[in-house]
Amino acid sequence: MNEMKAVLITKPNTAEVVEIERRSPKRNEIEVKIDICGICTWDQRVFVGEKKVPLPLLGGHEVIGQIASLGEDVDPKEYPIGKRVAVRVVKSCHSCYYCRHDLSNMCIELNTLSLNGPDVWGMGGFAQYISIDRSAIYPVNEEIPETTSVLIEPIACVANSFSKGMPKLGDDIVVIGGGPMGLLHVLLGKASGCRVILSEPNIARRMIAKQLGADIALDPTKTDLRKEVLKVTDGRGAEVVFNTTAIAALAQVAISLAAANGRVVMYSSMHPDKPISVSPNELHSTQISLTGAVSPSIESFDTAVNLVNKKIIDPSLLLTRAYSYKKCQEAFEAAVDPKTLRIAIKFD
Repeated sequence: MNEMKAVLITKPNTAEVVEIERRSPKRNEIEVKIDICGICTWDQRVFVGEKKVPLPLLGGHEVIGQIASLGEDVDPKEYPIGKRVAVRVVKSCHSCYYCRHDLSNMCIELNTLSLNGPDVWGMGGFAQYISIDRSAIYPVNEEIPETTSVLIEPIACVANSFSKGMPKLGDDIVVIGGGPMGLLHVLLGKASGCRVILSEPNIARRMIAKQLGADIALDPTKTDLRKEVLKVTDGRGAEVVFNTTAIAALAQVAISLAAANGRVVMYSSMHPDKPISVSPNELHSTQISLTGAVSPSIESFDTAVNLVNKKIIDPSLLLTRAYSYKKCQEAFEAAVDPKTLRIAIKFD
């Protein structure tokens, strides 16, 4: 049996390297040799035992690799062996109501995870190889280091967030939270021609935000955030507010920072999820729109590939370190350390 190395979360706070079956590509599939895969927040929550899923888990969906082999009916001229690619591992069926209405990130099969081997399930990015439908393959600029292009999938998530917030040239946007995803919101905010205001208590992350182009970086523990936002926006508030934290109470703060006719995007999932109080009459009288953003759509993934391939943005500051898969336990422990931003796992 053809086997490969894979990193599995076998129990809370434990990541191990095991050998599992290496599946050959089926018709219209492409096998990718994975070079690097980022450890996202979801993977981190599974690792520490906060997110309950069947274990062992073969996670990972921030994938950069090289085309290794082709299934039947895949054109080798269009998909040459050895070509560097990004992989949109999040599943879209292309036939449900949501996929057919340009809402591929809401696909009814979104959370249907592929079986990667006996008793192992997950998205499959923390392994040496993955076989996936060719529609999930996006060519990557060979000039871009893999430690930069590995951030394409997180950028795609943020691009989807921006499609909900709809910032315009010259708008004021507020980003609540300076974690990796918040900082990517800063980066895309500047690329969108906006003035960016960041709220983040950690000074190191505020400094990184300034390097990425944040115009104003505020410490919400030492200043009245709403007062400061109103001050710099001539009393209006921000056209768009993105809450990138997992703190439910900040959802209410986010609404208070929005201008009339503004948009408020709940980017992050909430842990724990605690309901907030919202005034229906305030929404009525201000026309503030309150929405969410989840996962990358097909369009936002393509946008992210273009942003990185064309060097329109440079997210390289956000990758703290890439570890060999042989040091997977160390990599996961680093990923959950609040001092780091994004941690990735590399395969030989």
